[in-house]
Amino acid sequence: MDEFCMREMKTEEQKANLALNVREHDEKRIVLSSTPRRVFLQINAACNADCVFCSKGYDYPTFSFDDYLKAVGPRLNRVLSQAEELILTGSGEFLGLPDAERILAYFNREFPHVDKYIATNASHARPRVWELITGGESRYTLQLSLHSADPESHKAMMRYGAWEQVQRNIRFLAERRKVMGNPRLKAMFVMTTLNAELLPEFVRWAAGVGVDEVIAGYFYIYESQQKYLSLYFKQGLANRVIDEARKTADELGVTLRLPPKFGGSPPGWVKPSSCPEPWHQIMINADGRVLPCDVYGDFDESLAGRSFDEVWNGPGYRAVRCSLRAGAGCLETCPRQNAAAVNDWSAHVIHRRKDPAQIVKERHEALRKP
Repeated sequence: MDEFCMREMKTEEQKANLALNVREHDEKRIVLSSTPRRVFLQINAACNADCVFCSKGYDYPTFSFDDYLKAVGPRLNRVLSQAEELILTGSGEFLGLPDAERILAYFNREFPHVDKYIATNASHARPRVWELITGGESRYTLQLSLHSADPESHKAMMRYGAWEQVQRNIRFLAERRKVMGNPRLKAMFVMTTLNAELLPEFVRWAAGVGVDEVIAGYFYIYESQQKYLSLYFKQGLANRVIDEARKTADELGVTLRLPPKFGGSPPGWVKPSSCPEPWHQIMINADGRVLPCDVYGDFDESLAGRSFDEVWNGPGYRAVRCSLRAGAGCLETCPRQNAAAVNDWSAHVIHRRKDPAQIVKERHEALRKP
């Protein structure tokens, strides 16, 4: 089924909500009548990789599909049915969950008109998973988290040896896309001091495979011991490889999304008046905790014991929208929305309070050390 037909599957209720959501964002409303166009469901799982830049130092609870269906799920059904996109991604590798096939089948069946987005390391040899993604029931976009263009750098970045399996899976996905028009493939390259120089080669690899888009972005620091990976300390290197990657992409006809370079603002750049995500998106963890976006810091909102509307228009979201409407708040240090923020150290660090149980666990481990 082609992209046009998939778009035509959208319901009238969904179309009306999306139009209202756009209008309320344009008017910078603080309390919204629309529901978010994008729902980010954080499906946390164990991971078969051990990426050097991962945020898994936090004690994320593994996603339980049965718990979701009993607790958070019923409060999200209306919201999901009116959304444009559902992101099924969290810490770890969602497609490695024992319930991955069941989860995919459920969302395909219940919300076929909602586009799906999954970030995956594409390593799993589970044919049924790929069939559910590449079939005609839903339209998927896969963000292929690779960060390398050869077996050696892939193993160094992700600390596991699955390059050949990953390449087989990507070839299968590319072939299925030719037949089904599904999924859309995006190749992800997280830039660190270890792999940045390989970005132009990654663009060449992507051109050969035939992915739809290459996305490169700076690494975010979650733990203090990771700071040596940040290109904030090698700004000249970052700027050089960005220029080389752009040149390579232009020569090969590859669609490439790059982060801002360090130094002065890009030519013709104008600071945005706001960030759309607190109007357009909600992130929901397995236990009901909520974030406006994946790089936001502490945020004290939760669906636990509350309705969706109480959170979506609750104190946290209202405060974020108010500050952004004034051109302040998180926009000041977000290089994704504000290119000038790349020069601010705080834009490269994510600060979040740890779960109390994790803090106690780490204290006990520290006490046991000699």
